[in-house]
Amino acid sequence: MTLPIRKEPARILILSNEDSTWTPEDYAEVDLEIARMQNGLIEQGFQTEVFTVRHSVLNELGRRSGYPRDRWLVFNWCEQYYDRPWTDAEITGELEQLGYVFTGAGSDDMRLSMDKARVRQRLAAEGVPVPIGEVYTDDDTERWQVFPAIVKPANQHSSCGVSRRSLVENSTELRQQVRWVLEEFGGPAVVEEFIDGREIHVALIGNREITILPPMEIDYSLFGDIHDRIYTNEAKFDKQQLPYYLTKFLCPAPLDVATQRRVEAAALAAYRLGGCRDYGRVDLRLRQGEPLVLDVNPNADLTFESDHAIGSKMLGWTYGQLAAHIIACTLERWPGGN
Repeated sequence: MTLPIRKEPARILILSNEDSTWTPEDYAEVDLEIARMQNGLIEQGFQTEVFTVRHSVLNELGRRSGYPRDRWLVFNWCEQYYDRPWTDAEITGELEQLGYVFTGAGSDDMRLSMDKARVRQRLAAEGVPVPIGEVYTDDDTERWQVFPAIVKPANQHSSCGVSRRSLVENSTELRQQVRWVLEEFGGPAVVEEFIDGREIHVALIGNREITILPPMEIDYSLFGDIHDRIYTNEAKFDKQQLPYYLTKFLCPAPLDVATQRRVEAAALAAYRLGGCRDYGRVDLRLRQGEPLVLDVNPNADLTFESDHAIGSKMLGWTYGQLAAHIIACTLERWPGGN
């Protein structure tokens, strides 16, 4: 489907952040990504500016008179405050307080996304397939009998807190990893059966009408050890580590028609139930061709090499057109929008 791309009355304010842990190389990479996004939007005819927030949307953007909320739509690319990780729900909450219309999920849904146990419960209650799992608030894990298993923090985004050690093969390893999660993250641990099958990521765009982009497969075929067949933060970001280079990506994922339909149906249901707005990504694994939802990611990565960027390119879109389609969804909430 083709979404209507509306350019008025909004001007686009790209809201970005800094991170106290960034190196000069990180800053250079972020600057490049922002420039790509801004140039893409300019190519689509949008007036754009970039505003970097460090500590408070309310105190920084809120005190600037040059960006009236009735003229500027915020492209929310702000993931956290400078020295406070995982503050994206706080950021969106402050944008809501200021009355801005902004891309992506609102504060309630961002808080939902930080509660993997609650998301699992919501999906399962509506019949969306998820792996067998339990939530632990202490290390009394003796009743768990399904191995291999994977242990994840319940209160973190994406792959945070997930490493090779997260895959456990016996009761002793399970208890140790659950105890580590409880101590390190101060919240519950989610334990799930580990599905040693194909991993598929599905990027989606839309609200009332939803576009499912061509699925991406995370290819672990170069890894012999089961502990390496996990898409950890090391595999995503650490250029000093082998998994960064050995993990391959196939888009579109080579799926037969029936399997792709099942994958897309599960992803669409999870997208709607998991707090996504305007855009998001659903991660799944296949067990004998049947999809199980691993994670739902509102405000998923939108950088130039992200699932959304690569998938939309398969449809013939430019990077700027991808951003414009997301903005078209956001403009549904603009006063007088569709």
